[in-house]
Amino acid sequence: MKAIVNEQLLLRKIQEEDDDASFRVLFDRYWEILFAHALKKTRSQDLAMDLAQETFINFWKYRKRIGEINNLQNYLVTMLKYQFFKWIDQDKIIFDALDSIQPNSSYSDSIDGFKIMEFNELYTFLMDRIEELPMRSRQIFIQNRFENKTVKELAETYCITESTVRNHLSQANSKLQAQLENNLIAVALLSIVIT
Repeated sequence: MKAIVNEQLLLRKIQEEDDDASFRVLFDRYWEILFAHALKKTRSQDLAMDLAQETFINFWKYRKRIGEINNLQNYLVTMLKYQFFKWIDQDKIIFDALDSIQPNSSYSDSIDGFKIMEFNELYTFLMDRIEELPMRSRQIFIQNRFENKTVKELAETYCITESTVRNHLSQANSKLQAQLENNLIAVALLSIVIT
């Protein structure tokens, strides 16, 4: 997909000027990416659509509290996964025997400013730990987990074997889990990010 050259400018307009046109540009750019990630996690089109929409709604609702974002795609994907984790944590979704997911009719949007601040802290902590990974492992981890690239695609991109890609992912997962083991919420989020 074509990168947005002035993404930081659009973010500033959204956060400082409440510019819906800039928000729409970002929404159009990232909607399919978020929907694909949600669908992969939930295997339910309805729930995937709800999660993607809720992510954008919360992004807009709390745009002034979010602060600076260096990589919007990673931020939104992590925000989506955090939202999914919160739904599970709050028993707002029901897993049936077929391993499908259906929203519980009693769901209500309970996210607030403190949860956004908690998410921002957790996101920053997680991304800082990812930045500490060796460069190749970091690149492979980010492309696999946030950009949905397959092991095969990554092997072709870097001209390495699929088993080497799996080794990079395994080492990255081990290092991240070891660094996050004292933070249970971070570990739970990481388990969603790395699966």
